[in-house]
Amino acid sequence: MSDHDVFNASSTATWIECSWSALNAVPDAPKKASTIEAANSGTEKHTVMEAGEVPEVEAFLAQLEGGGQDVEREVRVHLTDNCGGTVDVLNARRGTSTVLDGKFGKWDVPAKHNMQLMTYAAALLSELTDTEWWRFVIYQPDGLDDDPWKQWVHHRSEIEAHKARVLRAIQDRSAPKPGPWCRWCKAFQACPAMSTDAGFVMGAMSRRIEDLTPDELVRLLRLIRALGDVKEVYEEALTVKLKLGYLAAGAALKQGRSYRAWNDAIQAAEYLHAQYGAKGVKPITPAAAEKLGPAGKTYAAVGAHKPEADMKASY
Repeated sequence: MSDHDVFNASSTATWIECSWSALNAVPDAPKKASTIEAANSGTEKHTVMEAGEVPEVEAFLAQLEGGGQDVEREVRVHLTDNCGGTVDVLNARRGTSTVLDGKFGKWDVPAKHNMQLMTYAAALLSELTDTEWWRFVIYQPDGLDDDPWKQWVHHRSEIEAHKARVLRAIQDRSAPKPGPWCRWCKAFQACPAMSTDAGFVMGAMSRRIEDLTPDELVRLLRLIRALGDVKEVYEEALTVKLKLGYLAAGAALKQGRSYRAWNDAIQAAEYLHAQYGAKGVKPITPAAAEKLGPAGKTYAAVGAHKPEADMKASY
């Protein structure tokens, strides 16, 4: 994936709503150590998938139109000189073409209306003129969903409409537009719309919660969430400074809290189950059971259910 794509396909969901975010991205935005480790692990898994060494991906590709004979991997695409990305797997066929993307984090990534995949398809429209339908496939083996596979089919007209929207977005030079897409924005630290919020936060938090309007609550929560996302990064930095001997008023190194752990978790589970039955062992989740093998998958199909989730504010 090129660093020269100002409007990178992977970030479409953000910059299609606020082009300022792509044009003013901060080169070294703070990231948690765990985030960096997860990214490196994902890169390694991508490499394995690109090499054709993930059996279930290869089995899926073999079922595609043409038996997967037209599969291309790591296909570099461009919609404009500064807008593009790299398609993990492309199966270009007359009638229906398939774009497959591997995701190796836990955060759920949908296939329906996936902005990244729609931008890939938009970049391929002029080349694949006989493709009427676009099949988007997300392979996410480590996700929280029960099934690692997600698919959706979009008509060519939807991709053409998305292409027009993308072209308008990358020509937009208006002021920042705060919204739900601000989360993980690469220009958050430099955003003038956010830089004025420090005073707002102090004023808002000095008022009664019931007196705050919905708009004020959204603005307040977005900023709190953004700061929470990077809190661990700055805590790690302070810890390093203190270990090096630096001093800061009111700050000190303290031993973190630890908890007892089993010397042998399998032995502990067997012993406690023998002594106390099911209440002595906490079962793994249905999704984790499915990943153990066929027996786990079969049992999860009949022995698990998904309760209706509570309504929750989204911002």
